[in-house]
Amino acid sequence: MPKRVWLYLTALMYYRTSASCVALAEGLQTVSHDGLTRLLQANWSGHTLLELAWRTLFACERGYLIGDDTVLPKPFATAIEGLAWLYSSQERKPVYGLSLVLLVWTNGILRVPVGVRFWRRGGAPKYVFALEWLSYARNRLRCRPESVLFDAWYPSKALLKRLRDYGWYVVCRLKKTRRFNGHAVRQHRRHPYWAEVGWLNGRLKGLVVRHGTKYYATNRLTLPSTEVRRLYRLRAQIEEVIRVCKNQLGLSGCQVRSERAQVHHVTCCLVACCVLERERYAQGLTIDQLKRQLSCRGPTLVLPALERLRQTA
Repeated sequence: MPKRVWLYLTALMYYRTSASCVALAEGLQTVSHDGLTRLLQANWSGHTLLELAWRTLFACERGYLIGDDTVLPKPFATAIEGLAWLYSSQERKPVYGLSLVLLVWTNGILRVPVGVRFWRRGGAPKYVFALEWLSYARNRLRCRPESVLFDAWYPSKALLKRLRDYGWYVVCRLKKTRRFNGHAVRQHRRHPYWAEVGWLNGRLKGLVVRHGTKYYATNRLTLPSTEVRRLYRLRAQIEEVIRVCKNQLGLSGCQVRSERAQVHHVTCCLVACCVLERERYAQGLTIDQLKRQLSCRGPTLVLPALERLRQTA
């Protein structure tokens, strides 16, 4: 792993500034912005570093896997590879930027990013990336989640069958047009509160819960409807990871044009999120409180988790 990777991680965590190479170099004052640009364009694996952070800082205990996507707005960029007009659920309108598919592990307290992929318009559907990350989590990371959580855009027939083959439970939202017992779920029963076991597309047996205008599904047929909704609310943990990476670690701030550089920047942000998550849990702080301490005291405030990761690498 290049030595400047640790400088890059330090700059992301310690300095409240734009995540452009110019701004990070000004904060560090030990490396030029050209040096950071060359680092991002070099041939090394950010995914390997993210996997190392998972293995070093977190025990593979019981928890939940959450999949979701987010948009990195790049409204003034023109030459970055992969830019496209994408619908942002946060902005509630199309924005010009990059799309990421994320996989996060949580036990309800800790929130750890374990995988990321860039999605391009016109490429494979996003659920295909979710399939790849589930295989990676099972076979490489040896995760054994209590449940896998998705929103209504991901539970395709292929994904639900894969989870069934793994013997994993899933809790997800359903679109109103999803087929249930042969017709759209919104036409199944008119009452706004019900729970029923039946058949989804592909002859997949599941429990469907309607609560108001929302529909939930799980392959754990004995769960009470209140427990289904409680488990689905854990999916909000991935939104917190995205918020921290965007607001505190400059996830959208890289201006280097190549896709490799963008991938390296994003994976470094996720590794920095892992380090901060371990430290804030050990110190009993929120990430926002920890980030303020790091900004005020600078590199004189040593992060044991970062040193542990550096020694392991």
